[in-house]
Amino acid sequence: MKIAVVGLGVMGRLHARVLLGEPAVESVVGVETDPARAAEISAELGVAVRETLDEVLPEVDAVSVTLPDDLHVAAATLALTAGKYVLVEKPLATSAVDCEAILAAQPLPGRLMVGHLLRFDERLRELKRRIDAGELGRLRYLRIHRVNTRTTADRIAARASVTAFLGVHDLDLLHWLTGQDITSAAAAGRRVFGSYSDVTVATLDLADGTLALLENHWLLHPSSARSCLAGVQVFGDDGSALVDLSTDELELITEAERRSVRIDSRNWTHDPQVSGGSLRRELASFVNAVATQTPVEVSGEDGLRAVRAVELVEAAATAPEGA
Repeated sequence: MKIAVVGLGVMGRLHARVLLGEPAVESVVGVETDPARAAEISAELGVAVRETLDEVLPEVDAVSVTLPDDLHVAAATLALTAGKYVLVEKPLATSAVDCEAILAAQPLPGRLMVGHLLRFDERLRELKRRIDAGELGRLRYLRIHRVNTRTTADRIAARASVTAFLGVHDLDLLHWLTGQDITSAAAAGRRVFGSYSDVTVATLDLADGTLALLENHWLLHPSSARSCLAGVQVFGDDGSALVDLSTDELELITEAERRSVRIDSRNWTHDPQVSGGSLRRELASFVNAVATQTPVEVSGEDGLRAVRAVELVEAAATAPEGA
C-alpha cells in the first residue's frame, strides 16, 4: 500500500513517520509546496516529496490531508473523486457547507475518515465501553474542558475561534460518548487576542435530556509547564467517571467500587524510534480500512456533525444579548 500525505507541517510530518511504521504500508509520498520543507522532510524520513497532489494520485491507494483547515476541501474532493480512501485531519472543513461538499465527492460510503484523535485515546475508549455497558446508568451531566496557551492564540486567533480549533475535539467527543445529538446551546464568548472568541463557555442540551458544559480558551500563560489542560467528567445515576487528559488515569466511581485505571495516554511522540499513542491507533485504523476495503471508523458524517455543533455554539456565543 502507498499513501500520500498532503501538507508536511507538524501534523503531516507526524502522519508520514507513523504511517512508515505500519506493516501494511510499503511507502509514503509527501506533497508539499514549500521547497525547503520538502527537502527537509525528504532527507529526514527518506520519502519522495512532490509539489502537487495531481502528480501522486495515480500511484497511491490512499491520501492523508494534513493541510491548513481552509485548504481541506480542494485536496479531499480531488482525492475522493479519484476513488481514493481519504483521511482528513480535524476539522473536516471550516463550515458545514464545505463539509457537505467533501461528502458529496465520496464515490462510495465509508471512504472518508476524519482525524478526531480523541476517539483513539485509550482512556476515553475505556470510558465509552463503561458507558455503553451501562455501568454509570442513565447519564445526567457531562463537563468537558480544553485549554491551550496564548502561543496557540498567536498562531490561530486571527483565522479561527477557540471553539473551531479546540472545541471541535470536545463536541465530537460529546457526540461519541453519549450517542446523542446536541439539540440546543446557550453560550458566551469573549475576544481577547483576535477577531474571534478566545474564551467560550457553552451549556448544551442533548436529545435525551442530558446536560453538558463545554469550556474552551487559550489564556494559559506561555510559561506554563503544560501547553494543554483538558478533562472530561461524566455523571450518571449509577456512577461517575473523571478523566484528567493531562495524566494517564481514568477514575471510576460507582456504588460497588472506586478505583483508578492507568492507561497509555500519549497522543503521539516526536521520538523517531517510537510511533505509539492515539495517532498510531488512528492511522492503523485508517490503514486497515484501506487494506480490507471496509468502511472507516470515524466517518465524514461524524466530521460534519462536529462542525455543525461548532457553528451552533459560535452562533449562540455571538448572538446579541437577549436573543
